[in-house]
Amino acid sequence: MTGQTISHYRILEKIGEGGMGVVYRAQDTHLERTVALKVLPAEAVANPERKKRFVQEARTASALNHPNIITVYDIDSSSGVDFIAMEYVEGQTLDHSIAPRGVPLAETLKYAIEIADALAAAHNAGIVHRDLKPGNIMVTQKSHIKVLDFGLAKLAEPAPEESAGDELAPTRSMSVDQAPRTEEGTIVGTVAYMSPEQAGGKKVDRRSDIFSFGSVLYEMATGSRPFRGANKISTLAAILQQDPPPVSQVAPALPPELGRIIARCLRKDPERRFQHMDDVRVALQEMKEESESGRIAAPVAPRARVSAAPKLVALGLALAAILVAAGWWLSRPKPTPSLTGLVRLTSDSGLTWEPAFSPDGKLIAYSSDRGGPSGPGGNLDIWVQQVTGGEPIRLTRDPADDREPAFSSDGSRIAFRSDREGGAVYVMPALGGEARLVAKDGEGPHFSPDDQWIAYWVGHRGSGDPAAPGSSKSYVVASTGGPPRQILPEFSGARNPIWAPDGKNLLFWGKRDAAATGPESVDWWVAPLAGGPAVQTGAMAAFRHQSLSNYTVPAAWLPDGRVLFSAGLGDSRDLWQLDIQPGTWKAAGHPRRITTGTSLSDQPSVGVARDSGGRSVARLAFSGLTSNIQIWSLPLEANRGKVTGELQRLTQGPAPAGFGSLSSDGNRLVFVRARVGDRDIWMKDLPSGRETDLTAMPGDQFHPRITADGSKICYSETKNGTSSIYTLSIGSAPDGSVRPGVPQKLCDDCRWAWQWAHDGNRILLTPAGPGRTRIRLMNVATGEKVELLSHPQFNLYQANFSPDDRWVAFLANVESQRSQLFIAPARPVPAPVSGDLAGDWMPVTSGGFRDDKPRWSPDGNLLYFISDRDGFLCFWAQRLDPASKRPVGPPLSVYHFHGASRSIMNVGLA
Repeated sequence: MTGQTISHYRILEKIGEGGMGVVYRAQDTHLERTVALKVLPAEAVANPERKKRFVQEARTASALNHPNIITVYDIDSSSGVDFIAMEYVEGQTLDHSIAPRGVPLAETLKYAIEIADALAAAHNAGIVHRDLKPGNIMVTQKSHIKVLDFGLAKLAEPAPEESAGDELAPTRSMSVDQAPRTEEGTIVGTVAYMSPEQAGGKKVDRRSDIFSFGSVLYEMATGSRPFRGANKISTLAAILQQDPPPVSQVAPALPPELGRIIARCLRKDPERRFQHMDDVRVALQEMKEESESGRIAAPVAPRARVSAAPKLVALGLALAAILVAAGWWLSRPKPTPSLTGLVRLTSDSGLTWEPAFSPDGKLIAYSSDRGGPSGPGGNLDIWVQQVTGGEPIRLTRDPADDREPAFSSDGSRIAFRSDREGGAVYVMPALGGEARLVAKDGEGPHFSPDDQWIAYWVGHRGSGDPAAPGSSKSYVVASTGGPPRQILPEFSGARNPIWAPDGKNLLFWGKRDAAATGPESVDWWVAPLAGGPAVQTGAMAAFRHQSLSNYTVPAAWLPDGRVLFSAGLGDSRDLWQLDIQPGTWKAAGHPRRITTGTSLSDQPSVGVARDSGGRSVARLAFSGLTSNIQIWSLPLEANRGKVTGELQRLTQGPAPAGFGSLSSDGNRLVFVRARVGDRDIWMKDLPSGRETDLTAMPGDQFHPRITADGSKICYSETKNGTSSIYTLSIGSAPDGSVRPGVPQKLCDDCRWAWQWAHDGNRILLTPAGPGRTRIRLMNVATGEKVELLSHPQFNLYQANFSPDDRWVAFLANVESQRSQLFIAPARPVPAPVSGDLAGDWMPVTSGGFRDDKPRWSPDGNLLYFISDRDGFLCFWAQRLDPASKRPVGPPLSVYHFHGASRSIMNVGLA
């Protein structure tokens, strides 16, 4: 119907479809405004009596004046087409905003209060919604709620004669279909969200909406619908006869108060539910106030990987809760081991993680920033405490981070990684004393079962392929110190070694052949300490079979052959176990999940204690982690490289933010916010603090770049496995709000847009397709693309124009985990640069480190970048000759991020 006119509404595009009609975006030609036009199906209005009752209630609903209810402008017919004209809202329905693990608590409470307020207003006006579900709730671009389709369920309500004397009539025409849709001509409402009285075909009142509200709130909080069945009949049976799993069981990190509110909404007997939506709203408001005041715990959004930029850096501040599970027997496991007696050992507001049990299970060591000079957020130290209670003991007090503790087998010593003096493995007495260096550069130390050796690895903690050539090497060293011995030096990458129970073999994650490709090239391997060939376990094949993420390093090897590890499945990360057969060292069976929850479970450690009957029982400790990745700015004199203030946070909220790009006046910031799986492009007006969702649409939009004058952006979008680049104009309304234009596709064969030229007419980009990554220059107006930078051996990234657009700084990946910055003239080249990097390319860095994100100073005489040249990803700058742009002198350190709780190494750089 696009392009047609119904009455005085010109249809612009189709925007949705459901059981009760098709929705279009249309133009009201009388009032010159955009509306949403719902065209009703002919069969829904065929019964005159039913249509009359619907129109009567819909007109009553149109009289509601509430900020959380869609305004109905018109109900009419034209040329045989029945339609409703209503307020058009930019945003998406709530069902597209609910992630697999639910909506963050703060947003859940905010949305729920607004939904409750809307329903209370309708109920006070004598209107029952009858079909409340996430698909009938809009989330606007400003994260407000709009409830729609009041009264529309009347059209689906059977006339009395259609169901009289037949209680099964409402379910006769239901088919096997799990998608929640309103049942046309049967019972009123959507099966998955019906109240028991609706499911039984009985009369409904406002308390039916309260039940449906409880179902919606349950799904927002947990990510799962409370009532599910193999088909609609079984779903109805569950609503009538079964209670849903308690919220505390599905999402243990949620406050118990929320579970109690939801449970009271979902009671089968209407007399035992909340009787008024006003009461529900008040209960939620009180809970929101308690959550914001810190009187109840509030979990944050699931972690997502986003990038950091040199002047706008995303920093992860993690909160960890160490948990202990007693009762995990050391006998051969059942298909799924039982975790009992879950106890929270720490409740710090900062970073407390990396637990390590003493062998007897009585002590636990961990790293925490609670004792820093300014409290949480400072450096990490090693602490130890009794599992049964008592005050923790602080073992280290060095200004550098001390982390990754590991007990010796006799429990007398603790090995740990310290970042002091460039980083090393130290050993100290378990209850305090002098720390002694045993191995330079080491990470992840583990004592052998006989305490004679310590295994560790050397490499990059940050993102990238840890098993890539040169990225990691594993060693053993005598626990009293001495020369280290590399394990399997012929391996191109080897990391995270742990000891087999026999003390004669080591399990590690690695890659043998640097040239090998494909999923089988990286695996868990077992290497004999005495020397000899390593055995490939086949663990990665088991992980792929279960769709676990590949970043699954071994963490602990139990005497019965079980290896514990942390792995991602979907957007969750839990603890798992896999059997490794002694002798053959082959993975046996499938991985089995140990934990399920809303936090990110990581870093398992096992200790063995005795119960009251003298039996051995294993205690499992692990970290329950969350992260909050946001965009920050660093005040500095940009032409001098001099920091003038402290880090300042630019974005807020539980949803991760990254990929920041600023206009030249510093007023407009565009960035990516990962709210519900897909990523959207947002803009923040920094003077006013106002935020606008620029791409509230399906698909994955990322890597935005803004023009110098802030009038346009370009961004990448991934759909169906292909990448395209779009541009979008950004206008301003009289009230100062942002008016984004219509996205325009710039090219289909493009992967990344790096930067606009300062004239706003050209873009540096990376084309899609096979072969080495190269840099092209595209004219936005004509679409013409020319090759600017290419190399037969190296991938090229992160291209940035100088302020006068005469030069381009860019990155070449000269080796895995090693990169080099170059500057070249901004003119097309007739052929790729030769393999020896001859020609016009001027090296800015040596290529011996992981350098990234080149950005020019305003005068073009400094080049900022991120580098790990001091062992951490920090901000550096290189002075340039004003005329030739060749480097002058050594790089300058600008700002250091050496603390684990606020480290760029915790954030994936893209």
